Formats: sequence, structure tokens, C-alpha cells
Amino acid sequence: MTDNNHSADILIVGAGPAGAAAAYFAARAGARVLLADRARFPRDKVCGDGVSSVALPVLDRMGLGNWVPAGRFVEPRVILICAPNGQFATTRPAMQDGSSCGYTIPRRVLDEAVFQQAVSAGVRPLEGTRVIGRTGQEDGYHRLAAKQNGRDLALAARLIIAADGAAGGFTRSLGLLRRKPEMVACRAYYEDVAGDPDRLDIYYDRTVMPGYVWVFPESDGRANVGLGTYIQRVKQDSIDLAAALERFIAGNPLIRERLGAARRVTPIQGYPLRARIDSTMPVSDGVLVAGEAAGLVSPLTGEGIGPALESGELAARHALLALEIGDVSALALAPYARELERRWAGEHRTARVIRAFLRHQVVVNRVVRQMQRNPAFALQVGYAIIGARPVNTVLTPRGVARFLFPP
Repeated sequence: MTDNNHSADILIVGAGPAGAAAAYFAARAGARVLLADRARFPRDKVCGDGVSSVALPVLDRMGLGNWVPAGRFVEPRVILICAPNGQFATTRPAMQDGSSCGYTIPRRVLDEAVFQQAVSAGVRPLEGTRVIGRTGQEDGYHRLAAKQNGRDLALAARLIIAADGAAGGFTRSLGLLRRKPEMVACRAYYEDVAGDPDRLDIYYDRTVMPGYVWVFPESDGRANVGLGTYIQRVKQDSIDLAAALERFIAGNPLIRERLGAARRVTPIQGYPLRARIDSTMPVSDGVLVAGEAAGLVSPLTGEGIGPALESGELAARHALLALEIGDVSALALAPYARELERRWAGEHRTARVIRAFLRHQVVVNRVVRQMQRNPAFALQVGYAIIGARPVNTVLTPRGVARFLFPP
């Protein structure tokens, strides 16, 4: 058995939002938790930085409820949608209960906050540590091999939570990945961005549809600007994402109004997105998979922070129940898989159907035209885009067809 510093009730691999949330809730309940990540914090993570409203209650339960509004983070209050034909519509989503529709929070800042909150709850961090895989079992503990600062490290835990993101190297080593990531995106930060500092922009362009280009406002005139689409589309059309983003910025008059005098202050960096809930087996003997590693990114918008935080909390709850009854078999952990299915499968199915509509320029042009004419429809589109409500509750394929093609 490894020494006590490297053994725990729960080992969590990956200290992003899913892993840190799982670590926080498990440790707060009294479990001994190790939290391993290849990076050292604070660290950057290439992302769109959108934190949807569904993430905010989890952050609040983590003790970060006051930190978010106090952080001078931008709360987008206007959404602009631009069609391939250049027409655009705006909407102003507002939650009926007065709560926020979400924020844009740089991942370097967000991930540091949730990581430190987990540590403050008693989690033992293992920064700069790559967990390679399981090596066996002994006395009810899973043994694992890891590397830390170039030296071998032996770990042991009664239960493992894999939260290692889209690439999922550790999850793959367990044989739990069924598919490769299906989405890909790139982003950079810009300064001196013009226009409404609270306006979030979405631009649909024929070269990457059903993907889109975004401008997500951040504080002090900065913005996260990026492009996301589907890997199949990239391969089919040999798309260079960074070049496509730069061409779009140069060629679209509306985005030039915002970025024409702006300065790009970071390189354009790319990243994959795992957006199929069936791309991963979420449970195995002694293992739960959470966050993007579990394929929980929205297939419609690419938003993944909210599902990561939610699933991290769920994973902690089911891990604690399994440890309490002394059974961490796949059968005992199966309720976690069923809860993921109940929470996200319907939303993903609806998102995929709507995404199929958005492959066609004529449809997106009509969507924007109907948004101009019908504020109620525009509001529903806005809610879906920012993840303020599950897409299957605000946009259904039949409802979208009724708006687009009224009798």
C-alpha cells in the first residue's frame, strides 16, 4: 500500500470545474480526497469562458456565490445573432426570478477559484501530476501509477472519479471512451473591443455551419473571440480554424465594427470538445466519469462549464453513497449513469435535431428574420444560446418549425 499522503477514499483525476467540484463536495462531507492534475495552478484553459446560469447554484453551494458578482465579471445582457446573409437580430434575456443569465469568467480565474475552494475544504492537491493508469487492487484500494515532476508516484484510492476533459487520457486508459471528440474550436483574447460591453455576439458563417463565430465580452474592454465547428466538417473541407477565424473577422462588416480597432493579445489556440453523452461509459468498477470526459458539453452551443460543475457534484454524491455502503462496483454506481441520462440525454437529443437545421443557410437566415419579427421567439433562442434553460424546454424541433414556417 502507498503511504498515507498518497492514499485516499477518493482520487479525482483532473482539477477543472468537474474535478474540483467533486473534490469539494466529497471532502466537505468528510471523505479523504486526492485531487491530481497535470498542471500547476493558476493555469489557463482554452475555452469560450461562458458560465451559464445553471452553473451559478453549484458555485454558490461551493461557497463562491458572493465571489461571482463581486469579481467584476461581465454579465451579458444583450445577445446579437447574425445570419449568413448579414441580417441580425438582438434579444435581452432576463430570468423571471431576477437571477443572472450567466457570466463570462476567464478560465484561468474560474479554475483557480474552484481549485482553491476544494483545497480549503480539505482536499489534498497533487499538482503537476499525471495519473497514468490503474495497476491493480489491494485491500479494497485501487492502485495507480503516476508521474510527478519526472519521478514515479504510487497512488491508492477506494474509488476514482475521472474528470480529465475532452482528451480523456486517463479515462481512455480505463477503456471507457467509446468515441473521439466530435467538436473543435479555437479562441483568442482581444483588447480595446468596441460596442456595447455587455453584448454577446454569435455569427453564423456558411464555411463552418452549424458551428459559429463568437465575441464574448469580458471586463475592461476585452473579449474572448473564437470559432467552433465539427471535426467532420473540418476534415471534409480541410478548414484551418485560425485562418477561418481571421478571414471572418476581416470580411464581416458587423464584427469589424467591434474588432476593427481591437488588438489580439494572445495566440489563436485550438481545443477539442466532447459533446456526445454516449461517447463515454460513465461508470465502471470503482470509477465514475464526470464533466467533459463524460461527453456532457452541449452539442448545440459547446457550453461545458455548467454541466461540468453539476456532474462533479453528482459524482461526489454517488461516490459518497457507494463508499458508505461499501460497494463501489459498476452495479452499485449505475444510478449515477442513470442520473446523467435523465439530466442531459433529452437536452442532447433536442440539440442534435436543431443542429441539423442549422447546417442550412436558408434556415439560419429565416431564424434570424423570425427573431426580428417575433420577440418571444428571439427570447427563446437567446435562452438556448446562453444555456439559461435546457434547450429541450425552450426550443423543440416542432416549436422551431412552427415559428419558421407558420401556417
